[in-house]
Amino acid sequence: MPVQALGKKVAAPKRYAPDILEAISRQEGRDALGPLPKSMVGHDCWHLYELSWLNSRNEPQHCVGVLQVDSASPATIESKSLKLYLNSLNFHCFASEAQACEVICSDIGRVTQSGVSLTLLPPDGLAAITREPAGLLLEAAEQGVVEDSWCDLTGDISRQILVTHRLRSLCPVTAQPDWGTLVVDYLGHPMNLGRLLSFVESFREHQEFHEQCVERCFTELMRQTCAEALTVSAFYQRRGGIDITPVRSSHAVLPENWRTGRQ
Repeated sequence: MPVQALGKKVAAPKRYAPDILEAISRQEGRDALGPLPKSMVGHDCWHLYELSWLNSRNEPQHCVGVLQVDSASPATIESKSLKLYLNSLNFHCFASEAQACEVICSDIGRVTQSGVSLTLLPPDGLAAITREPAGLLLEAAEQGVVEDSWCDLTGDISRQILVTHRLRSLCPVTAQPDWGTLVVDYLGHPMNLGRLLSFVESFREHQEFHEQCVERCFTELMRQTCAEALTVSAFYQRRGGIDITPVRSSHAVLPENWRTGRQ
């Protein structure tokens, strides 16, 4: 039986422990949102900063992992159990980097019930995948009066990339805060910037998993704006040596490995 780590004090394992991984059903969170946009696709990009194991000479190997999980998978991974699983690899011997990668993908794929991909980088490879999102920073823009309307239906259809660092939500189990940078890539009538920023700030006391928060943002924006195209990404800051960037879109988006400096 898997060890139930969520919400409990569990010591870091010193033996390979794939059964410690816990699944979180995506459907349970989606049921609370009502009908989802049929076009919604996406992925979750996890950065694993404390990925280490032993080689055949018992020498510790250390790298940064970039794990990609399709949002169509039936389940996602509970982050504390993922951290504990990665800890369990620290004293385990793999014959090669390829074998380590294969085992990790197999274990996580079993939990998510889907194929996953893992890219391994040297620790100094982080600089190459670190950049800041381009776009209009909402908190620096002139907001004006916050109106009920989400967009100006008299305005021309145009593309806007909107960024805010004010995303704050709470873990649904521990109620601890999680901070993130939200990026909205939008094609439609001009967005009401004050309305969008007010909506993002409404998550400050909202308890939900990261992936569910992003799907809630995406679903609400699609409902309220009838966007012609929309991609919502949340670059959540790391906790426990792991960060996650859920991405949800109205169209196919190629998964990318990049992260922000705040992560």
